[in-house]
Amino acid sequence: MIVSVRKIVFVSSVLALMALTGCTTPSKEKAPQDTEAVKTEKVKAAEEKPAEVTAETQTKAETPAAVEAPAPVEAPAVAEVPKPKAGAEEPFFEPNLLSEKEVVHPPFEWGDCTVCHKDKNPDKSKNYDLIMDTPDLCYQCHDKDLKEGKKFIHGPVAAGACTACHNPHKSPNKRLLVASNINELCTSCHTAKGEFLHKTDNIHPPVKDQCINCHDPHTEDYKYQLKADGKKDLCLMCHADKKEWIEKAKNKHGAINRPNGCQECHDPHGTGQPRMLKADSIMNMCLTCHNEPLKRDEDGVTLINMAKHLEENPDWHGPIQWGDCAMCHNPHGSPNFRMLKKPFPSTFYASFDVNNYICFECHESKKVTEERTTEYTNFRNGTKNLHYVHVDKKKGRTCRACHDFHGTKDYPHHLRKKTKFGKINFPIRYIETPTGGSCAPACHARRYYDREKPIVNTK
Repeated sequence: MIVSVRKIVFVSSVLALMALTGCTTPSKEKAPQDTEAVKTEKVKAAEEKPAEVTAETQTKAETPAAVEAPAPVEAPAVAEVPKPKAGAEEPFFEPNLLSEKEVVHPPFEWGDCTVCHKDKNPDKSKNYDLIMDTPDLCYQCHDKDLKEGKKFIHGPVAAGACTACHNPHKSPNKRLLVASNINELCTSCHTAKGEFLHKTDNIHPPVKDQCINCHDPHTEDYKYQLKADGKKDLCLMCHADKKEWIEKAKNKHGAINRPNGCQECHDPHGTGQPRMLKADSIMNMCLTCHNEPLKRDEDGVTLINMAKHLEENPDWHGPIQWGDCAMCHNPHGSPNFRMLKKPFPSTFYASFDVNNYICFECHESKKVTEERTTEYTNFRNGTKNLHYVHVDKKKGRTCRACHDFHGTKDYPHHLRKKTKFGKINFPIRYIETPTGGSCAPACHARRYYDREKPIVNTK
């Protein structure tokens, strides 16, 4: 009786273990018959939890086995562009590479894994070995000239890491790229440039659009895989108006032909300043070169050290106070004297023409053209306009005979301490009074003027 009980306990334990592990009774062996009590308990259990059993069975039937991506050719992880929620801020880089339909690499679409892999079913065998290393494998179909024959090769291309940028199987993006925007893809490696783009206000439009406007992502004959010489030629491919202007300009800006060309003044990616300038103002940009004597390209004339001149002469002309040399000068060259934006006489004497003076872009021309006035100038003897006397004639003195256009310190009204007449550099010797003044340059003896009580000069 004890042996029989032990047998029953042993058999019951085995059956319970088989039920827990999902095993079934072999079909060749006759399973032990349940007692009526056991049958009743099973029926009750089935009635109490039918949904759980059915759901589990349904899930097992419908869920396919997970397929692992081939490890050697798996695309590198790239942060996905988050889809903005309703009312959320738009992504910094617009996902402009998204394709209307999923892009599938032809070998993957054919279902022929042996085009690239040694095993015909690498998912099943877990053998993801390629038939040859990249990029040679890629060049079996793609043009090898993308890499060969050019001077400069993009790092991932040189390393044969095609999958750093392209997914070898499929992608929601054009060209099987692993990111939905060119700039997002580029800055996933060029992180410093990505931080720069995020924090800089004034970005060069081609850069903001996509890096490949200027750079070839594979190879090129120019440094940084630029599509042309980045010092000037690349810029002029878009800035055609500047190309024509620079070529035709009579008075050329020497900076354009310096070693860095356009990049002497501009950053091609962007800065926090207008026009992508490398300095915080136009004047400070100019003074990075004009801080020493420079020879003019056209005739070899030496230009003064402007930084030193302005430091020593703090009474600055308005455009200098505003830090904007480009109010008067065209930094890309000009047909006018000293690269001015408008004409100005280049000589001490000149026949007066109101259209020949850039000064009247800001100053009222009646300061010179009115023979009598009490309104337009304080340089008058009573109502007699002394600007008119000096300038408005066939052999008139030009403005720069007496005035310095950048800065002075000895006299008011931006009057020069000395003026150059031919080879002579003579002093003006100006003296100001509350209602007028006097001067004694080399061209005449001291003469006086007074706005309230006109003075008669006998010499």
